Amino acid sequence: MTEFLNILNRKRLCKKIPMVCPLPKKLNEVTMKKTIRITKNYDQFDTIKGNRKIDLKYLTKLVKSMAEEYIPVPIIVNSNFEVLDGQHRLEACKVNQLPLYFIISDDMDLESIRSINSVVKKWTLEDYLDSYKQLETKLAGPYTTIAWYKKHYNLNLETSIAILHNKGTMAGSQITEEFKKGRLVIEDLNWAKSFGNFLLKIKPYFSQYNKRAFVHALLHMDTDHRFSRKTFLQRMEVNSMKMRRCTNVIDYFELLEYIYNIGSKPKFQFDRKEQWARAYKPLR
Repeated sequence: MTEFLNILNRKRLCKKIPMVCPLPKKLNEVTMKKTIRITKNYDQFDTIKGNRKIDLKYLTKLVKSMAEEYIPVPIIVNSNFEVLDGQHRLEACKVNQLPLYFIISDDMDLESIRSINSVVKKWTLEDYLDSYKQLETKLAGPYTTIAWYKKHYNLNLETSIAILHNKGTMAGSQITEEFKKGRLVIEDLNWAKSFGNFLLKIKPYFSQYNKRAFVHALLHMDTDHRFSRKTFLQRMEVNSMKMRRCTNVIDYFELLEYIYNIGSKPKFQFDRKEQWARAYKPLR
């Protein structure tokens, strides 16, 4: 206890940093280590050799997220004020000038932090869906609707979100952020239902009708005013043997365009927007 106070006082004298909060006169060492403290004196913290490097891409996202909504999760430091866990949170608080919450603990070392982080289970999209669905007060809230749509049309969650939000025209990373923050908006449920029914009509002709790449290619074609769902189903009924499984959106798009143009005069060449198709990434 005395040794810890000496170290802390040396830091205060060297760096002219006031105590974050006064220590009670009678406080055992274990209790003190578990106390959550608050400060804006970011410079009192040091990095520790062997810790991960700062990920600038992740830090940028964290800075933006904390600026919008700050959830104070304490970082963990040792008695030398070396950061064991939470170096990105420290830097993000510094950028946003937010109060930093921290816990002093000598019970943990860098190896302990590595072990904890290696087994931490990150939230999946399904976890976010279940969480927001439980919090919704309306029976037909957006997250409850997504869960229903996913089950009713036998689609995965990523594909359901893409259809219900902006008809699949927004990049996956943008949708992810909105979805995880509970801000997903269903633009046109009636259209989404009609598209889902359209997919079910394709099912007898192609078993991969509900796969992500196929659905996104079809979504892209469906937004073209020249595209006729009735014509497409007629072509699929006659030419289903020409369908094959593809690995990406563009290959499916070219295949579907070929199927659609069989027997058509003139031939249609739908707007490929390859830059959008190549930029599309699965949700995380």
